[in-house]
Amino acid sequence: MSGKAIIILAMGFSIITSFLILKLNANSKEGVKTTVESFEETRARLIANSGVEVYLEKLRRNKTLLGDFSENPLMQGSYDISIAGPDSALQIVSTAYFGEITHQSIVKAKRDPVKFPPVLGALYVSSDNLSLQLNGNLEIDGNDHNTNGTPGPNPPLPGIAVDDKTDSAYIINYLKPKISKDIKGYGGAPSVYTKQSSVSDWSETTENIIFAADITLSSGTYGSGTVLGTPSEPKITYVTGDVHLSADAIGDGIMVVNGNLTMSGNFTYRGIILVYGKSTIETQIVGNGGVYGSTILVGENVSIHSTGNSSFFYSSEAIKNGMLNLKSSRFRILSWWE
Repeated sequence: MSGKAIIILAMGFSIITSFLILKLNANSKEGVKTTVESFEETRARLIANSGVEVYLEKLRRNKTLLGDFSENPLMQGSYDISIAGPDSALQIVSTAYFGEITHQSIVKAKRDPVKFPPVLGALYVSSDNLSLQLNGNLEIDGNDHNTNGTPGPNPPLPGIAVDDKTDSAYIINYLKPKISKDIKGYGGAPSVYTKQSSVSDWSETTENIIFAADITLSSGTYGSGTVLGTPSEPKITYVTGDVHLSADAIGDGIMVVNGNLTMSGNFTYRGIILVYGKSTIETQIVGNGGVYGSTILVGENVSIHSTGNSSFFYSSEAIKNGMLNLKSSRFRILSWWE
């Protein structure tokens, strides 16, 4: 082969090699660009979806949260949130920004209603060991009452409902004549009946209510000035430990007490009080207040001491008000578009 041919071949190989190198460099740059864009798109998507999750948690804690919330920083990016609509049709729009990429997630959700425990009487007791010490002018009435004391529209329930026949026999045999005539409701005085509850797990029932608590109280005494909800804004109250509600304290909604309950003074509650414990529950009534709605006592041992003038009235009005106005902290996702 001549020298000229060798030079031509060498130049050809050089041109081909240069072309291949340029092509590889171009592909490499294109690949890097694609990888970066894919990373930014994925990060923006994660930011948008995380923003929805963050604000669902905020909605769980703040049940009136609505509006626009801009420039929330997250993962070196940011997101804007818009929340609109009633609890039955919430729309949450999360718009995320990362690098040059914008991503939007739109979620439609519905707040689940509060799951109320069954109401079986003005006073319902579920216990393996029931102890009663009823004195004074205690009044337990399963006839329906409005919260102003006037007759309500619903049929009567038992004054005292229990889930075991031996408990109903024990209560009737134990009651003094003076107390017996003040336990009114279905069937006439003394209105004490066995009513089997549909609840098989009271722990689960109370935990569902506690999860949605608006107010949490620690063990202690709470008197005048304590407001645990109002008729226009009932609340879910959770008490951790023994509590003494006294003087002119008031409340509306549902209250769960995981401990012992003492009521004194003129404490008045409109709604459901559920005292729950895995061992002994002691309920003491030494004042002139009362409960309009229903009182539920659940424990292995339940002891009721009454020396006051309190009233326990079944009130469908108080219970219905809670059902209509209390909000849970659980949501059902209807759709998630991104």
